[in-house]
Order: sequence, then structure tokens, then C-alpha cells
Amino acid sequence: MAAINAWLHQSFWGAYGVILVLTAIVYKVVFARPLPLLKQLIVYLALVAGCFLLLVFHLLGFPIIPILIGTVILMIVARIRMAMTVKQNAERHNQESP
Repeated sequence: MAAINAWLHQSFWGAYGVILVLTAIVYKVVFARPLPLLKQLIVYLALVAGCFLLLVFHLLGFPIIPILIGTVILMIVARIRMAMTVKQNAERHNQESP
């Protein structure tokens, strides 16, 4: 883990790429709504620009990448739990109706 952390602090574009990908995943899964193509392009350009601020925070020593990784993990856990709840509710509904 120390080697990855050292690489992320040395590689400007590598750290930026990781931040951009993780931020895009969080945006797409949690916040994205269906938008026309031009508006979607504007949103993603703003995301690209905003990730530079997160990169600056990362370079200053703030734990930006671990926080984004934790956020993605929590989203995955929430999606799994939601799917399990929907499945249990469907099974319960099927058992109640003859």
C-alpha cells in the first residue's frame, strides 16, 4: 500500500486519473439524472475541472483518494443491501398472494 501511495504522490497525472475515475463513478451512480447530451457534456467538463481542486488537496496531504475509495465501497454495499431487500420483499409478496 505504501508503494501505491508513493506512486500517487509522485505521479501528477496518475493521481488525477484515479481521482477523476472515482469521482465520475460516484457522480454517475449517486447523482446523475438523464440529461440531454450537451448538458451532460457540460456536467462532465465541470467534473474534470473540479477534480483539479481535489488533486491539489491530495497533493497537500488530504486523504482524497482513500475517501473516494471508501465512498465507492459504501455505494456497492448499499446497492447490494437494496437488491437483497427488494428480493426479500418480492419473495414475501409472492408467498402472501395465492
